[in-house]
Amino acid sequence: MKVKNLLILCLLSIFLPLCGQAQNLTIKGKIFDEKGLPKQGATVAISGTSKGTTSGVDGKYEISAPTNGTLVISFVGYTTLSIPINGKAEINATLELSTQDLKEIVVIGYGSQKKQDITSAIAAVKVGDIASRPIVNAADAITGKSPGIQVLSGSGSPGAELSVRVRGIGSPNGGEPLYVVDGVITPNLKAINPNTIESINVLKDASAAGIYGAAGSTNGVVIVTTKQGSKGKPLTEISFYTAIQQVVKKLPVLNNTEFLALQAEIGGAPLAIAPYYDVQNTNNNWQDLIYRDAPQTGINVGTSGGSEKGKYYFGAGYLTQAGIVKNSDFDRYSAKLSIEQNATDYLKIGGGLNYNRTNQTSITDNLSANFGGVITSALVTPQYVPIFYGAGSPYPGLYGTSNLYSGENPISNLYNSQNLTVSNNLLGNAFVEIALPFNIKFKSQFNTVMNNTKRDYFQDPFASLTGIPTRGAANSLYNEVFRWGLDNTLNWKKVVGSHSFDVILGTAALKETIFNSYQSAQGFGSNVVKTLNAASANYTVSTGNYEWTTNSYFGRLNYAFDNRYLATVTFRQDGSSRVGQNQRWGSFPAFSLGWKVSNEKFMENITWAQNVKIRAGWGKTGNLPPYTLLYPSYSLLNAGAPYAYNGGAASSGVSPSNQLGNSDLKWESAIQTNLGFDVSFLKNNLTLTVDYYHKKVEDLIFTQQLPLTTGGALTALNLPGFNINKGIEMSLDANIINKTDFEWNSNFNISFNKNNVEGIDENISFQTGAVQVAGSRVPLYTQIIKNNYPLGTFWGYKTNGVNPQTGNLIYGDKLEQIGSALPKYTFGFSNNFKYKNLSLSLLIDGTQGNDIYNSLRMETEAMSGFTNQSTAVLRRWQKVGDITDIPRALGNRGANAAEAAKQQNLISSHFVEDGSFVRLRNLTLGYDLDNQLVSKLGLSGVKVYFTAQNLLTLTNYSGYYPEVNAYGQGTNNQASNTGSAVSLLSLGIDRGTYPAAKTFTLGLNIQL
Repeated sequence: MKVKNLLILCLLSIFLPLCGQAQNLTIKGKIFDEKGLPKQGATVAISGTSKGTTSGVDGKYEISAPTNGTLVISFVGYTTLSIPINGKAEINATLELSTQDLKEIVVIGYGSQKKQDITSAIAAVKVGDIASRPIVNAADAITGKSPGIQVLSGSGSPGAELSVRVRGIGSPNGGEPLYVVDGVITPNLKAINPNTIESINVLKDASAAGIYGAAGSTNGVVIVTTKQGSKGKPLTEISFYTAIQQVVKKLPVLNNTEFLALQAEIGGAPLAIAPYYDVQNTNNNWQDLIYRDAPQTGINVGTSGGSEKGKYYFGAGYLTQAGIVKNSDFDRYSAKLSIEQNATDYLKIGGGLNYNRTNQTSITDNLSANFGGVITSALVTPQYVPIFYGAGSPYPGLYGTSNLYSGENPISNLYNSQNLTVSNNLLGNAFVEIALPFNIKFKSQFNTVMNNTKRDYFQDPFASLTGIPTRGAANSLYNEVFRWGLDNTLNWKKVVGSHSFDVILGTAALKETIFNSYQSAQGFGSNVVKTLNAASANYTVSTGNYEWTTNSYFGRLNYAFDNRYLATVTFRQDGSSRVGQNQRWGSFPAFSLGWKVSNEKFMENITWAQNVKIRAGWGKTGNLPPYTLLYPSYSLLNAGAPYAYNGGAASSGVSPSNQLGNSDLKWESAIQTNLGFDVSFLKNNLTLTVDYYHKKVEDLIFTQQLPLTTGGALTALNLPGFNINKGIEMSLDANIINKTDFEWNSNFNISFNKNNVEGIDENISFQTGAVQVAGSRVPLYTQIIKNNYPLGTFWGYKTNGVNPQTGNLIYGDKLEQIGSALPKYTFGFSNNFKYKNLSLSLLIDGTQGNDIYNSLRMETEAMSGFTNQSTAVLRRWQKVGDITDIPRALGNRGANAAEAAKQQNLISSHFVEDGSFVRLRNLTLGYDLDNQLVSKLGLSGVKVYFTAQNLLTLTNYSGYYPEVNAYGQGTNNQASNTGSAVSLLSLGIDRGTYPAAKTFTLGLNIQL
């Protein structure tokens, strides 16, 4: 018996401790925010395990945990809490806001940093409103939210690219910033669905961007981090919206009666119109016929989750956007996957893919009616012209035209041709991260970017007078870009007493291959088969294959002493095949210093100011030559005539082509200085940030035409001059009201920038901004690059009104500056209100001091041809003594023809207009459904919202919209169209650009 009892006692001694170790307790509780309100979505995890949950709509949670464990409660923007369980079955917690988000982690190049420790100019852009706005392009999320960053939509065409400028235009060879998505350097943001964006940070000065060296950081760096998933139970988000888009305004033009009266005045006699035109009964308002109320719909689904071992995110989206101009539209299908896994305590692996496919049908704009420009044609086609010729006309059934000039009517330009572009965009990465001894982490990341684009154009051989002579025409363009990159970094972090170190060393290799092909042909026997195999004449074929590489070494030290004195030192060395072979390598150093004045002892008794920090930085960044110069060291050759040498057999000959090599072509480099400070007032409820910057870009790369004795070749060279941007930025954030039932926070930011080109030979200038007016193919240059003038300078003759005696414009006697496309300052003003479950946000932005060259008016106010005109000509000069701003029409096809011709051939200030504007960019009204109702529906959250975009624009500009650029988006030197477009050398020009739309949206966001 004693033995049996002893055995039982031994067994109990073994199992009872195990039972005690395995004993769990069901813990319930409630999470509150800083105002004492229930906090939904807070993560409640058990320290040291993968177990976790999230609080519900009423703030409640329930979790099973060891009695001696620790709960870790966290939420973005709040201080994380660690609470010992100590056998308690109920644990409530109140989260406190992180002080002014100073502990917020900001993504910087090849790493991250606390916001409070930043010593350079970095903008952390708030992106929380993306889910309640119909954003098509990710860059639109930046608009108006940070000083020194200007986002322009040069065209309202569906799917159109946006242009981003950081602290002005750094270089004529690439004015766009460098884009980095999840660590991948990419030419643009095409592969990104805006709804998958987690954060956007913009590195504005050299001390921040210097880690990217000559990759293009002269123009700043936009770092986008997409959603990666989070620990805790799975969270699924569904968003759906539908919208209606409308043209912002229409431009008034002459009706038939006014048109005929004008024509009689121009020609001195009534206009003879062919009898098959029904002038009395045909009144086609062409703008009403081409514009429409266009729908836009988007749906996005994302699901995420994870544990201590790993996390994941998967998202998919669909967008369809009809254009406000008929026969234009844009569709996008997108998907994203991100996975991260802690394979062991020291090994982490992961990767991500972003993919989308787009289909875009576009119309021809930025051209005159004679060359198919739809927007221009809608303004200049007389209203008596029929959509289709009727019976009794020479061309029954064809699209109608005027018999007095060669342009098609706008409906013909819309429908007698087809322009379809299909693109596939892929951005991906895969990484391995290994924790080494001595707090060192090694990370190797492989990156890839792929884009292929196919554009097909077809002109109907039977429907129009322009299609019949060629029996139809078609062309097909294919372009494929494939890039891979490999980044290897070592990161060491260590705190030793009052000293904090964060060191990163790395290498980066990148290679890109570009392939393109172009085919065209004419002569189609049918309009059913629209591919080139159905053509019969005038075939042309061309192909191209290019590649380039870079290799880089870089390092950065972030140092802090006693949480008061901060320093950052960066160095990068880049080598590339895209510069001259004698100048392969470039070195780019940078540094910045910071002083947390608030942490000094002498500030202890100062209560009116908090978080005072002074920053200063200097650095050098680079810019690669444009894509048109992928092989600058080499001279190109053409096939020449065969020749025989010393009576021998004939050999193939060669002749100089259009490029003469320059082995000494150097990188463009920018030397930048930044001085700034941050300070908070009123217990951190008011925060002011001010920066001064000076950016000088030297070794400017230009293409120069050589004498005809060389065969007329072009060569690239570095000019001995500078492009200088300098300015001041200010940002003011205010938490105005922060009550239990009502919140109001606001941001105002403003940027002053002055650009100037200096140090170029006074005798050298470059004409840019070419426009073609009416049926002429001769370019007229509106802008110039010249010493002591800013980029975007309009160059022509100044006019001084209309001579009241003659009715002709009064021109100056010399060519001179007549305006500038660059604004003197830009600003943004946002406000967010919340009353209980109701929220209201609005964003106002604008520019001041910039001009627009409205070359469209050179056609709509010419008063010399047979096209329709703007109603502005109704106030034209008609008799001696008239005081007006519109010159005469009388005799413009007779005695006054020479003076009238100047209006279409002289670039003058008469067509330069003030492009300044103040715009209500976005207004959103939202309502979060009551928590109890949401809970009954089995959901975590439901929000309904209404958004209006471009609701109101105050401007003096007479065109459709003041944010316009005929040449579209600028480029960076990572984009394959860099240098092939003239957008950076030709700014603020309206050539009949696709107008912007105002948009009204109703949406629904659901959390499961």
